Amino acid sequence: MSRRREQLAWLTAGTSAVALVSPWLGQLRWRGFTVLRSLMPWAALAAAPLAVRAALTGHRRLSVVSGIVGAAAVLTAAPLVVRRRQPPLDPGSGPLTIVHSNLLYANKQITHVPPAIARLDPDVVTFSELTPIHARRLRASALAARYPHRIELPARAGSGTGLWSRHPVTERGSTGTNHHTVVADVDGPGGPVRVIVMHTQSPIVHHAQWESDLEQLGELVTDGPAVMTGDFNASWWHPEMRRLMRRGGWRDAHIDTGHGLSCSWPNERWHSIFRWHPPFVRIDHALVNDHIAVRDVTDFEVPGSDHRGLMVTVQRARPATP
Repeated sequence: MSRRREQLAWLTAGTSAVALVSPWLGQLRWRGFTVLRSLMPWAALAAAPLAVRAALTGHRRLSVVSGIVGAAAVLTAAPLVVRRRQPPLDPGSGPLTIVHSNLLYANKQITHVPPAIARLDPDVVTFSELTPIHARRLRASALAARYPHRIELPARAGSGTGLWSRHPVTERGSTGTNHHTVVADVDGPGGPVRVIVMHTQSPIVHHAQWESDLEQLGELVTDGPAVMTGDFNASWWHPEMRRLMRRGGWRDAHIDTGHGLSCSWPNERWHSIFRWHPPFVRIDHALVNDHIAVRDVTDFEVPGSDHRGLMVTVQRARPATP
């Protein structure tokens, strides 16, 4: 290994080490750390093959340091791929399937979205980045007939959200988030389930507003079964996201089902320039509280969007015995 390559290898090991510890440094307003955290665990796991390469070329110290960082990254990420125990199901209720799609405000393939959702046939459809043009075209599609109960808060750019349901819905309150947030009760099988549809600001462009949005969402109080879907612009590796989950008693459906390392962004198939890389971070989530059990969660392609959509099947949990 040449001196220049050795220096590059040490730089890679150091960057991996910083990425490894960055999620545990608390809430920092430097945007660089926000970006670095979004690269976890992949940035830290890069140390593992580096350790093997260093060992084969006789660079013992580099191999040891990289090996420690890589092993720590594996141990940190491993719990996210282990399915977790769910609350016992309420035998008097049935499954409720919810699809969430970030539509991308500039989506030029919006007319292809309804058939993609129709194939999944969910009970509830939630949208982020719902613009007035999107809303008109979705309502004009055959999909609209399946979902007569709708709450739509369309807006320009990425601020709009919406909820369509085949079951009756009742709108509940509002929030102080910078983008529109839908809070509604869906009268699903076995009783109402509160569904919250949100979209935070971008931490790269509006970091303070992003933190404020997550704080506001963490303060939402839900006494009964509840699901929160949307584009959080944050992954589990962001302390701000974990704080929201702790404060609200939320669990992530992908982590609950052992899919915690799956990714939803950037899914740039809408633009040929960006097709060379796969999604590397999950910022689209379905969160549930302790009154809900997650039965299944999958991802799907949203035509024209830079996000993958998600479909989560939940069921009310059996009430605790007094």
